[in-house]
Amino acid sequence: MTIKHKNLWIFIFIGLIALLLVSSISNLLLYLKSVNINNYLSRRVFEDTSGFASSVLKTDQILNDSLHSKQITIGNANILGNEFLNQSNDIFDLVDIYVHNAMEEIPMGNIISYIPEEFSLYISRILNRPPQSFDIYAYNKDEIIKLNKEQLAKFTKMKDINDKLVEIVKKDVKGLKTYGIENNADFTPSNAIKNPLWKRLINDIVDYKNKIHWSPGFILN
Repeated sequence: MTIKHKNLWIFIFIGLIALLLVSSISNLLLYLKSVNINNYLSRRVFEDTSGFASSVLKTDQILNDSLHSKQITIGNANILGNEFLNQSNDIFDLVDIYVHNAMEEIPMGNIISYIPEEFSLYISRILNRPPQSFDIYAYNKDEIIKLNKEQLAKFTKMKDINDKLVEIVKKDVKGLKTYGIENNADFTPSNAIKNPLWKRLINDIVDYKNKIHWSPGFILN
């Protein structure tokens, strides 16, 4: 073999090694990117699920107290409206992740976020505030709003729906507490996306919405 041929084989060998290194580095970068995306999505899934489920418990208590006393403080009304708004954002985010992660549609999925959003709009109407402008530290938070007959009827409708959501979150979300999820090693910020819990929660809420034939304007009209 001539020196020229030897140099050619050496060049080819070095080229193959370089290609293998580039391929390995590319695969490693793709893997790290995938891990980072999964970690990010897991954290979002955990926070949204925990936020939505615990918020449902909070709104249930405020609605119950308001119906019992036939009144609500301005402070609690702001908290109630803000919690409903957070529920809408959390469930919208979860449905979005579900669709993009599972690569499957959820019939009427995003519609379920409209239910707490409409509740939030109704509370802003009672407070005579622009939508999404709740002030849970309002200077007049201790002032009382006496609920009239129509408002009590709306609160009763909201409570009926919220009661069912309480049943669903208590059934689906193990370790649920009023302020988050505890003692559930299978559903944490690092592994939540792999747990079917949150997908089951979404599907159960969609099923319930379909059963009650909810449509926009259910509370506002």
